[in-house]
Amino acid sequence: MSFVYPRTLAILRPVQPAPAGLAPYGGQAADGETMIIGGIPASIQQIRAGTGNPAKLPGDAKVPDFKILIPKRAVAKGVIKARDIVVDELGMRYQVMGPYWNSLGYNLTASLLQA
Repeated sequence: MSFVYPRTLAILRPVQPAPAGLAPYGGQAADGETMIIGGIPASIQQIRAGTGNPAKLPGDAKVPDFKILIPKRAVAKGVIKARDIVVDELGMRYQVMGPYWNSLGYNLTASLLQA
C-alpha cells in the first residue's frame, strides 16, 4: 500500500455459467468464483454517476462507474479480463467492463455490483 495506490484488491473470475435449462439461478453468484490473484495495490476513483435502470422508475438509483488503477509491477498484462470481479478491502464488489493495459499498468473501467 502506498500514497498513490492506497487500496488492496483481489481479482476473482466467475466459473463458466451452467447451460440453460434446469439451472435454478442464472445471475452472478459470489460462491461460483475462483480467486485469480490477491493483495493487489490499487487506486479506485469514481468516474461518473453511472447508468440507471432502463425502466426509469422514480425510485431507481444510478449505479456508479469506477476507474481502478493497478501498477504495472503488481499484475502481468493479460491476467485481468472483462467480466472479472474485483473485491476491495472493504468488501465492495466491482465487475470489470474494460481491462485496458498501458505503460503504467492496468486502467480498469468497472461497475459497482449491488450486494
